[in-house]
Parts: sequence; C-alpha cells; structure tokens
Amino acid sequence: MNKNFISILDISKSEILNLFQTANKGRKIFSEYSNALKKKVLGSLFFQPSTRTQLSFQSSFVRLGGNYIGFSDINESRSGPPYFEPIDDLGKIASLYCDVIVMRTIDQNIMSEICSTATVPIISAGSGNVEHPTQTLTDLFTIQRCLGDISNNNILIIGTPRQRTINSFLIGLTYWDNITIHILCQEGVCISSQVKELAQKHPIKYYNTIEQLLDANVIPSISILYIDKIFYETEKNNRFVMNQKQWDLFSKNLIILHPLPRTNELPKFVDNMPQAKYFFQAENGLFMRSALYLHLFNLI
Repeated sequence: MNKNFISILDISKSEILNLFQTANKGRKIFSEYSNALKKKVLGSLFFQPSTRTQLSFQSSFVRLGGNYIGFSDINESRSGPPYFEPIDDLGKIASLYCDVIVMRTIDQNIMSEICSTATVPIISAGSGNVEHPTQTLTDLFTIQRCLGDISNNNILIIGTPRQRTINSFLIGLTYWDNITIHILCQEGVCISSQVKELAQKHPIKYYNTIEQLLDANVIPSISILYIDKIFYETEKNNRFVMNQKQWDLFSKNLIILHPLPRTNELPKFVDNMPQAKYFFQAENGLFMRSALYLHLFNLI
C-alpha cells in the first residue's frame, strides 16, 4: 500500500484480501489487538459532516488501544474563517502531534495540499466527489461475507453517478472478474470519463426510469443492489423509488447495500427484508478500518 490511502487503487488486491482476513475476526479483533495502538495518536480531521465514517475510524482506533485528537468542523481550526491558515501548514503541524491522519473534505484540492506536506500517513475518509476508498473496502468486504465471492455478480446501482462512493466502488470492482453493472439514474448523467477509463473492465448499462429497468427484465438476475443518493437538480421527487411490488421482483438471494445516510430512495419497509444488509455493512466498516490501521502500522 502507498504511504497515503487516498484512492482504492493505492492498495493491491492481495492487500485487500489480507485485510478481509483480519476484519473477518469481527469484534475479536479488539481482544486480540487490544493494545496494538498503545501510545499512538490519530489526527481526526473531518472538514465535512460524517456519522458512520467518523465514528468508526475513531472507535476502532480507541478499541485498539490508541487515542485521537482533531476537529469535526473546519471552523474549529485556524484553517477556517477568519484566519484561513494554509492547509499545507496544517499538514506540517498535525504531523507533529499524531501518527496518522484521517481526513474528510468537500474539496479534493484540500486533500492534495495536506498530502503535500504531512509527514505521517493520510487516510481519506472521503474526498470531494472523487473517492471514498475505505467505504469501498467496507462494501467489498460485506459482499465477500454475504456471498462468498465478489466475482461473478450482476450488480444494480441506483444513485446519481459521480458520487465518491460510487466512483470508488466501480474502480474497486475491477480487482474481480465477470461482473456486469447496471445503473439507474437521471437521464444525461453518467460516471466521469476518468472513472469510466479506470472501470472499463466491466460493462455498464444505464437506465433512466424504473420502467426501462423493468422492460429490460434484469431485476430477477441482480445479485447485489447498491443504492445511494439521487441528487435532484430541481425539486425532490420519487421517480427512482420502487414500490413494494417492484421490490418483490428481486431474488431472495439478493443483498441490498447502502453506504448511508439514506433519503427517500431507500424506504423504511426495506429494513425488514432479509436481503437488507446495510446496517451489517455499517458494522463491517468498524472491522475494516481496524484492519486498515493494523496493516498501516505493520501489525498484521
């Protein structure tokens, strides 16, 4: 793995599989490695709101014996108004006080700036609309745990492309084989040219309405349903929200994933379906981020 983990491509498939092996221990990780990060300090720099990612990064570090310092808002630091301390200075300063930095930012340029001067490893907790690599590790691990294999799957993504979660997910899937991807989203919206080039290994088919998806008769063959937010240019609507009858068309062997938080694209009644795995997915984020720390410090 590269010094910094900013893209899912910064880690090899063999390293991902090693992380899976450790994360598969579940909560036993915290008894087996309870003091692994003793005297280590995490710099937790969240310059964009976060629930699952921030809490799981902090919780896993503490459960492994470490401590954390940091901000949950750029305005809590001198890098926010009215001082606007240069981000590259922040990289130097934070490196003096911690052993690893986890950072989320709405602006990819901020991530690049801090990486240019930090002398400790940096893990991206989501960077602009570019990538969210640890979410993808969590997604892939959840698929592996539920289905036993990431290859040989028919995947339906419901959500506006060009989100960092979807970008990293599509790129991460290229480490595996024989995958077909279907995307249900607004007309005229597609993945960026950069992601398209990186993810070209697997065919991608687009649908702009639920009716198009139904007419294509692909729903019964879908093994993984990955849902994320739909960003509406005008007013919010329910054009991409399936009703109960449409949900019943999916296979009983389907798994339903969502990085959360949800809006209206994932109705509450889906929580009661046995295929719903998104809370299991959220818990897996704790184990994957624990394994990532252990790997980063050469403890596994």
